Amino acid sequence: MAKRSTIGENPLDARLQENPLDTVVPDLTVVARGGRGQAAEALSELEGRVAALEAALKQLAAEVAKVAAAVQAAAGLKGAVGGVQEELARLRQELEQLKANAAAGQALAAEMDQLKEELGKIRAGAAPGDLPFWMRGRKK
Repeated sequence: MAKRSTIGENPLDARLQENPLDTVVPDLTVVARGGRGQAAEALSELEGRVAALEAALKQLAAEVAKVAAAVQAAAGLKGAVGGVQEELARLRQELEQLKANAAAGQALAAEMDQLKEELGKIRAGAAPGDLPFWMRGRKK
């Protein structure tokens, strides 16, 4: 086996270890220092942007309130539609039951008409002598 030569090389130098603070704290040498005039301009520009963002935020809050009101109205309408559908289903059942009752009533009315006709025929054609003795009225 051949041995690697480490003379003149430090294996620890090959690894560059990053400082964890470099990712959290930026290098302040990169930031150029400005004069007071630049700071005032930047401050006024930032104030303008903040004011614009606040106005946009208020407008957005108003739109969100409108959307929330529309959602509540839609939920109320959905509940009302559900109630109307239940009422419609109940009314359909009642209508079917009423149709069945009306058909039964018409059948009974036809049967009653037939019985009335038969009774009229019996009354018209029946004489006291035609009835059997047990059905005739007894004289007292």
